[in-house]
Amino acid sequence: MSAPNLDATSPPLELNPALGGMRRPGRVARFFLAPVRFVRRRPFWAVALLALVALFVVGGAWFWFTNNLRAAERAADRWHNAEAAGRLRHCQWLWPDQREVLVLSARIARRTGDAASADTSLERYDQLYGQDETLAFELLYHRAYLGDVDTTAPAIRSHISAGGPHARLAREAVVAGLMTRYRYLEAHNALGEWLDQDPDDTLALLLRGKFLESQMGFEHAIAAYRRVLELDPDLLEARLRLATLFVNRRNGEDAIEQLVVLRERLPDNAQVHILWAKALSLQGRTAEARVALDDCLLRHPDNSDALLERGARALAEGDEQAAVDYLGRAIKNDPGNVAARHQYALALARNRQQAEAKREYETIKQLEADNERVLALVQGPLQRNPRDPALLHELAHIALRAGQVREALRWFDAALQADPEHLPTHQSLVVLYRDLDKPALAARHRAVAKQLSARPQTP
Repeated sequence: MSAPNLDATSPPLELNPALGGMRRPGRVARFFLAPVRFVRRRPFWAVALLALVALFVVGGAWFWFTNNLRAAERAADRWHNAEAAGRLRHCQWLWPDQREVLVLSARIARRTGDAASADTSLERYDQLYGQDETLAFELLYHRAYLGDVDTTAPAIRSHISAGGPHARLAREAVVAGLMTRYRYLEAHNALGEWLDQDPDDTLALLLRGKFLESQMGFEHAIAAYRRVLELDPDLLEARLRLATLFVNRRNGEDAIEQLVVLRERLPDNAQVHILWAKALSLQGRTAEARVALDDCLLRHPDNSDALLERGARALAEGDEQAAVDYLGRAIKNDPGNVAARHQYALALARNRQQAEAKREYETIKQLEADNERVLALVQGPLQRNPRDPALLHELAHIALRAGQVREALRWFDAALQADPEHLPTHQSLVVLYRDLDKPALAARHRAVAKQLSARPQTP
């Protein structure tokens, strides 16, 4: 018998124990060995095929990334912040440090109240790409949006005058910054100028609604938000503001109409869950409201508004200890929440913790006095002289007593922008930075304060 031909192109043979001889591999083995044989026989074509597959994968990933990024840009331009954030999460998964991803991430974070994340994104951009034109505008927009409207004013005005893609963002930053600093007369004028130019700009109408809320013009605010939704039913911020106003005015039916849409579009939004529970309560659906609150706390265990509502419900049901626990956590997360503190003091008193309740009422008295003082400043001196460092310094201390450290730092910064040599502000920052365990910053302000104190007092 002749020996089998075992040339290089023949498939390997296997031993067949049953027959005591050799057999060719089975169908499954041949399937898995086929690529190996193909590479050995046609190495050039194998490399070309792998390159084609790699190109297809990379091209597909790039198309997917670009599609999500452009969709995020369009959504952000229309103030569809939740949609933009969702698209950006896809982009961040593939390329978190891409230029436009970092800029848009900062913008969306800022609009949704997360200034710290916005700072982080802009700092990362600076580290990777340096101070280019894109970052220069975004930092300008960022500073104005957070209230630095005076030092940014010349550059912001030039962007508005020039028109183009930055003009609308510049207008948004000016109005938001003025409202942050309680400069309502200037905000009113800026909004009027914007709406005169474009009466149907949904962002201008949205900001007008917020301005009207700040002035207690709730019916006019509702009309503004309804107009926004006529023009753009997907602008969820307007729908959320409407739902909030309806709940606050105890109009559960209209609130639920808005919240049905919001629950579908923003399923993880804590504020939507809380408003839904409140609206259900207004409709007498208390059992459903309790379930909604408990579900919200499962998803957002540290949300102060949810803790307040759950604590108030426990208090109404006679469970004082649970009320103390929930409300104590609420004021820990939001020390300036007077409503939560009132409920907490009541729960302490009913739970026979009289000494703690007394201390809580003393804190409430101070916070209420602070709120009255802020209202007096906003209605009078701050409108007449918005750059008075003494007023800005006082507002910073009011923010500190409410536990709003970041906001206090912004007021202190505004005071120093108005007067870089304002001694009380430097002295306050020495204490604050020491308490925040930032010795270098404390030392810097201590040195300035010492230098200012050594100067002869002018009569």
